[in-house]
Amino acid sequence: MSEPFLLLALSLMASAVAWVVVLPRYWVRRGEAETNADWLRLRQRELEDESPSLQEEAALRLIDDGADETGVMAYEGRAYNLKAQVLGGLLLVALVVGLYQQLGGWEDVEIADALANLETAQPDDVMALIDRIEVRSEARPDNADYSLLLAEYFLSGNQPNQATRYFDRLVEAGATSPEILGKAAQAEFLSSGRILSGQARARAEQALAMDPMQSTALATLGMAAFEEADYAQAIEFWQRLRTLEAPGSPGYEMLGQVIERARQELAQSGQAPPVSSPESSDDVAEASDPGPGVAIEILQPAGEDIPEGAVIFVLARPEGAESGMPIAVVRRQVSAWPLSVRLDDSTSMAGQLLSGFSSVSIEVQISINGQPGRTNALLWAHEQTVRVGQSEPLKLRPSRD
Repeated sequence: MSEPFLLLALSLMASAVAWVVVLPRYWVRRGEAETNADWLRLRQRELEDESPSLQEEAALRLIDDGADETGVMAYEGRAYNLKAQVLGGLLLVALVVGLYQQLGGWEDVEIADALANLETAQPDDVMALIDRIEVRSEARPDNADYSLLLAEYFLSGNQPNQATRYFDRLVEAGATSPEILGKAAQAEFLSSGRILSGQARARAEQALAMDPMQSTALATLGMAAFEEADYAQAIEFWQRLRTLEAPGSPGYEMLGQVIERARQELAQSGQAPPVSSPESSDDVAEASDPGPGVAIEILQPAGEDIPEGAVIFVLARPEGAESGMPIAVVRRQVSAWPLSVRLDDSTSMAGQLLSGFSSVSIEVQISINGQPGRTNALLWAHEQTVRVGQSEPLKLRPSRD
């Protein structure tokens, strides 16, 4: 247990014991009791403006009750029994410790302390900690932190069956972020022998509806399409995923290899090639017939310093829509201004074609963490109605408003 927490707990316990054992010893009312003479003086002051007969009657009553009191009885304080008070203090400590252990706070604090020191832990210590967290998670199934930690651990450790269990618990509890939904779909896909169930597909598509570039969902849908021999769809998902990797990186090269293999399978199967055949959004201009689209010219934000590594997302949605799955998306690194981008069928999302819409809404987001969405956008711009196929480029200047 962490030292500050232990010191605080002990100090609070010591204070509670002091209230039970020590303070009652000094909470004793001391003083003298009222006598009949005191009562008479009070009564005479009350009867000063009344008839003398009433004052005489009060004096006679004093004589009848006995005015020759020789002693004054002091108030007795509360009886103080040291043994009983000590036993009460011990009972208080036992009850508090028992309640604390029953609620599990002690175990939670120790697990948090072990997680904080995980970098220096040995492999055996890590395994013991995971076992401990599993036990604790069963005792507290509503603890999302434990479920997420175990789900991530088992998924990264190639144990998708275990990971699926905890991802299901998270989703059922209302954790529906794109990352969790994408990983939940991937875990279920891998645990079922690389067969994408309806639930897993729905979760992956929901993740893409909230974040069109959610990498785990793109990878899962790409793998599922390849397993189902839908090579054109697999190429489309993997091409979008490849745009998230830096050119020349291991991930970029690996995706290039699997895309090439999918192309070979596609050629042998005789299926139609994918609509978005260019390798990345930078190759769109080289496409032979991308169809009608929208050209966007992104102007330099006024008075804003764009951080190095920021990413620009350009999205097309149905006219009037400000959320939901985009029709087409382009992702670019921030470079020289103005930045020219074109959205057309080659940048369309799966199952959609920009040429099928007469008008769309266009949104530009400048993201500082490489993820789309207005919550991740440092600057953004939006145009409600843009005609598909118009000759003049749409000019947008992102801002904080």
